[in-house]
Amino acid sequence: MWLPAWTEWDDEDPVLRPSSTQRWLGGKLLARVLFAAFLVFGTYNPSGRSFYHWLRDSNAAAIWKLIAGGLLVVAYSVAVPIVWRALGLGGLLLTTVLATTACWVLIEAGWVSLDAPAAPVWIFLSVVAFVGGVGLCWMLVGRILDGQLRTRDLTSGGTV
Repeated sequence: MWLPAWTEWDDEDPVLRPSSTQRWLGGKLLARVLFAAFLVFGTYNPSGRSFYHWLRDSNAAAIWKLIAGGLLVVAYSVAVPIVWRALGLGGLLLTTVLATTACWVLIEAGWVSLDAPAAPVWIFLSVVAFVGGVGLCWMLVGRILDGQLRTRDLTSGGTV
């Protein structure tokens, strides 16, 4: 496991150096949004290529199904608390309203069609993936928006 190198807090160093969050923000945001989308659409989607369909229709050994299910449980048990802590109930509601309103506008503009029988399911899963992606990214975005470049970790005495 890779751990960051801790450096001592230097109050005399007036030079502000870009943190890794600023340098790699785009990649981190994209990775978290893709992780949320993979988690949601990999668990279930109407196309028939998901964990649910594989579990139901596959002749794979039960141990592989158990391992894959365990990995999904671990992924959800990591992602859901992060999203909950980052957004809270109010943030979840506001993000869901934002996503559903965006879907409504896309439908009204004719860019998204509800003609397919599975369209409402795809829209619902997209809203869930969007909310999860925003929740997983919110701490990074919040740190950049408030302008905080360095923090002092008082428990270990190092700089985070």
